[in-house]
Amino acid sequence: MTNPVMEAIEKRRSIIRFETTPVEEETIQTILEAGRWAPSWLNKQPWRFIVVTDQATRENLSEIAPTIYRLGVREAPVCIVISVDPNEDPYHFAEDGAAATQNMALAAYSLGLGSCWIGTFRFEEEKESSEAKIKKVLGIPKAHRVISLLPIGIPKYFEGKNRKPLSQLVYRNEFGKAK
Repeated sequence: MTNPVMEAIEKRRSIIRFETTPVEEETIQTILEAGRWAPSWLNKQPWRFIVVTDQATRENLSEIAPTIYRLGVREAPVCIVISVDPNEDPYHFAEDGAAATQNMALAAYSLGLGSCWIGTFRFEEEKESSEAKIKKVLGIPKAHRVISLLPIGIPKYFEGKNRKPLSQLVYRNEFGKAK
């Protein structure tokens, strides 16, 4: 069965190179709305979104991002940083932030843009981690956790990928049992 949601899920890809063409504010707002409407435990909505359009700040973030993603963070005209407050949702804050990230990535694709989910979250906080450095650059409160960076823009290229067949991924009634 095909519908617009399944099409976006199946065709969205991680884009690591972007055109520098600006993204309209209305488009950014639509993407942020998608994040706002993500599911969260008990509807706590512990996320905060930092929209980074300043070139110098994106360059600072690009130096923190893992090597393969650096150029994309620098090139993309917009980078949304998703943080969560574990005090608002101490049990599922990581999943909540992940759901918001996924919603925004799908929304970006549906609007003709590319994105790349760059995970920064690790359960153990470290002083010199990428998460700590991102918090410092953006002034994110110590109690918050940074879940992801999401650079967004017009893709320089688009490459399709295949997925494993469901027969390799799905079991019935117990692990390892195909039927």
